[in-house]
Amino acid sequence: MKISNEYQKLIEKHVTALDWLHSELMGMDSLIEPIMGIKSWDDSVIIKFGNKKLVISVDGPYSKRLVMKSALIHASTDVVVKGAKPLFALDAVIGNRDEIKEMIESLKRQSLAMKIPILGGNTMFEDSEPKCSLTVVGELLLEEPIRDCNAEKGDLLVLIGEPIWGTQEERIPKAKNLFGVWFEILEKGIKIHAAKDVTKGGLISTVYEICEKSEVDFELERETPFSMTRNLDNFLVSVSERGYEKILKICEKRNCEIHRIGNVK
Repeated sequence: MKISNEYQKLIEKHVTALDWLHSELMGMDSLIEPIMGIKSWDDSVIIKFGNKKLVISVDGPYSKRLVMKSALIHASTDVVVKGAKPLFALDAVIGNRDEIKEMIESLKRQSLAMKIPILGGNTMFEDSEPKCSLTVVGELLLEEPIRDCNAEKGDLLVLIGEPIWGTQEERIPKAKNLFGVWFEILEKGIKIHAAKDVTKGGLISTVYEICEKSEVDFELERETPFSMTRNLDNFLVSVSERGYEKILKICEKRNCEIHRIGNVK
């Protein structure tokens, strides 16, 4: 699909501008042989740990504004979308004492609501812009993770869940519903070929990255229900028509938004 100059600049900033970093760190996988590591360049890292497969993602630094709304939720989507249940999180916060206290209180509310305990981290009291980074560790629920590079020709491109926008009180129920729907999809064994949360660079960058890594093209509907450039924090999936019908039933049952936005070519 031909991409406009406006979108090309966004894709360059959030996707292709990091190609050098991918190349620079490529040899790291040989030190541990992860299930998903630098070579995969996906949303999370996945390693074997005993008889478990741990899914780990680091995100941030988030501004205080986002920490006060849903930073822990945003950090968790990278783990959940790969097919994992978050186990716990670690934080790294910086700012003055009052700002850090506010951020920690907000993270605690998110943690209790989402059942993702924050078990430790690092705190720096500094007279600087307040920020927070988060590491989320989860356990893979599937034999193989849902990668972002396995979209197949003939698939549908589908958005699951409404954007996680609004106040913290509005965002938490939206995230809980999205996660609940996702875990039901996984439990029912519905085959999802590729998936990614819609974050940096928005929907156009997410679609581009999935299809570029899968070596396929895409065609979007004439009108999509949301901005193509804004972070949505819901899930974009590449799935067969039959898989879509099954997911649609789950979403309808659980009152979860679902939108068919395009096709894989």
